[in-house]
Formats: sequence, C-alpha cells, structure tokens
Amino acid sequence: MKTLLLCLSCLLTPIWAFAASYVAGDAINSITLLDQHDKTVTVTDETQVLLFSRSMKGGDIIKEALTPLSDTQMPTGLVYVADISGMPSLIAKFVAVPQMKDLPFVIGLDREGEISRLLPDTKDMATMILLNQRNIADIAYFDSSEALSQALAKLNQSQQ
Repeated sequence: MKTLLLCLSCLLTPIWAFAASYVAGDAINSITLLDQHDKTVTVTDETQVLLFSRSMKGGDIIKEALTPLSDTQMPTGLVYVADISGMPSLIAKFVAVPQMKDLPFVIGLDREGEISRLLPDTKDMATMILLNQRNIADIAYFDSSEALSQALAKLNQSQQ
C-alpha cells in the first residue's frame, strides 16, 4: 500500500508543478519590485498589460519591441517585469542592470525569482498578460519582437 501511494504521488507531481502557474481567469497578487534605477514598480488594479520575461531571449524580444515606442505608442497601464534570478549576481550587478539603465522604459526586476514565480512563461519567449483589475483576461506568448510589436500596437489602438 505504501508503494502504491508513493507511485501515485510521483505520477501526480508534474500535474502539481503545472498548477503552480497563473492561468486565464486567475487573479494575480499585487507585485512590487525595484526597477533598474532602484525605484518602485508596482502591478496594481490599474495595470492592464503585464509583459514578463524569465529568459534572456524573452527579455530581448520585449526590449526590441518596447525600445522604439514613444510614450503615445505605449499601451496604457503597461508594466514590464523580468525575472533575473537565473543570472549570476555579479553579471547582473556589474553588466546587465547597468545596461538596462540606458533603456527608455522601466523594468521591474525580480532578483530572487520568488515574486514572479507564478507568472506564466514559455522557454525563450516573451509573455504578455492582459489584466482587468488584476484578473487575467488573456495570456499570449511571443517568439519575435515583430509579433509582440504588432500586438502592442493593436492594444494601443483599442485603448484610444
């Protein structure tokens, strides 16, 4: 009987791992992080678009999509959060974060990976989470900056 229970628990473990991520319909917790300038970035009820990256590739996709946008081209209520916990701390401190300071947009940096651990992601892709009062309306993944740019442009047009 103990063996059977052990086997069942091992089989169900991957299911529990999947359930550890937000899905459409979930309400996300308020998120507060420091950005690349050590200022507070917060995901609140007013946040409508949450961009998220956990990998360097996902971050590059978002960076390439956001860098050319002016303030009027940026969707209202957009917050960008990056989980940089996988990056060696010395690289983050002396290379990556100083380079981020030159970017024309704010990035909420999760240095420990705990705050953003429930945010959905797909390997080497950028995540866009559409929110309504912190409730997830939709989740989309992007493997190119062009596709993300088009999605952001459509959002901006629909908000006007």
